[in-house]
Amino acid sequence: MKKIFLSALFLGLAFVALGCGQKKPDGMPDLEPTTLKVIQDGQPLADAQISLKSLDSNNKWTCGGITGANGVATLVTHGQYKGVAVGKYKVAVSKKVGEGDPPPPSPIDEESARVWKEYQDSGKTYEEFNVVDPIFGIIETTTLEVEVVKGKNELSVDVGSAVHEKIDTGHGVL
Repeated sequence: MKKIFLSALFLGLAFVALGCGQKKPDGMPDLEPTTLKVIQDGQPLADAQISLKSLDSNNKWTCGGITGANGVATLVTHGQYKGVAVGKYKVAVSKKVGEGDPPPPSPIDEESARVWKEYQDSGKTYEEFNVVDPIFGIIETTTLEVEVVKGKNELSVDVGSAVHEKIDTGHGVL
């Protein structure tokens, strides 16, 4: 029994080690370790979504991350490769919060349909709000820019004052 456990443990560690050494896709440039801190109202902004778009039209690789409690995101390229290619980027930052009672997942069976109907009949409501000015949340309108250089990058952007702007989901009142 002990040999089986040790064999399984060894195989599991081998798979993890192989997965950590993933080969980058063809054409992906060298990536530099990059973090980005988001500041709002002079404080770090947690749980913000970050997207970067290169100002170099030849660089089509997507980059981004989500800030932690300290307002810092470790940026990744193509969703999984740590770091960002050298260059200048536009930065989109967004964060939304919900208020009220979130609805249950969309019904997929009889039981979830019953739960959905109960929620609708209860009169509960739920709304979502942007807390970052929406101008910063869209690559085409953001004024935020950063430059990634060779070596370790610890970048920062300031999104100004918090907002509380209702997001129109197009579904009307729940």
